[in-house]
Amino acid sequence: MSAFHKFRAAAWPYRYRGTLTVTRICGGVPTDPKVAEGWLRTKLGVANDHLIQQQVAEVMADRGVTADEAVAEVDTNRHLNGFKRDDQGLYIEGRQLKAAIKEAASVAAAAGKLPLKSWGKTNKGLLGFIAEHVCVVDDRLHLGVSDASGIEQRFVHTWRGTGIQYEEYVDDAKISFEVIADHPFTDEQWAMIWLTGEQQGIGATRSQGYGRYTVTSWEKVSEVAS
Repeated sequence: MSAFHKFRAAAWPYRYRGTLTVTRICGGVPTDPKVAEGWLRTKLGVANDHLIQQQVAEVMADRGVTADEAVAEVDTNRHLNGFKRDDQGLYIEGRQLKAAIKEAASVAAAAGKLPLKSWGKTNKGLLGFIAEHVCVVDDRLHLGVSDASGIEQRFVHTWRGTGIQYEEYVDDAKISFEVIADHPFTDEQWAMIWLTGEQQGIGATRSQGYGRYTVTSWEKVSEVAS
């Protein structure tokens, strides 16, 4: 507990509780290599995983190695991205929601839905103001599940060439969170941020349309609790 705990309500007088329901959220954290390798092994005998089978077969033929050695090499080049885990299941980090709030506010301001400048007594720009005056309380935001719904397999194109990327995803994830602020944002301003954010999304692979959510609950709490 902070030595200044008794002043916390004065420092951060506005507190909100909310819930997001995400249609499909993708994980962007590289998994433990052993987990990724084990997943690849389980897919070798599945008929519709032609891409994995083809990769392993090509490595075996080109390098003259065993299937186990080929799987290890494929894993080295095609790591599986996923979610962090603890005893409560899968989670994303609070900083990811903070980044989503900042992005949504910036996009909303660019469309004229929020003032771009003149925030606070120092007339600061919106993006910097949001970064300094809105905080997500929890470091870990759990998705309400212990295991991913599945793994997305897709082609990616980079300056190095074309490759295959694998990502864990969770469908209909429920994310509960708390936000504190020291500025009295209006209900309409919060609405512009969240309604914009619903379409921008959260998590990995948002450029492909993943991570879109609905704010299913949002309530103002009158006092900051410990």
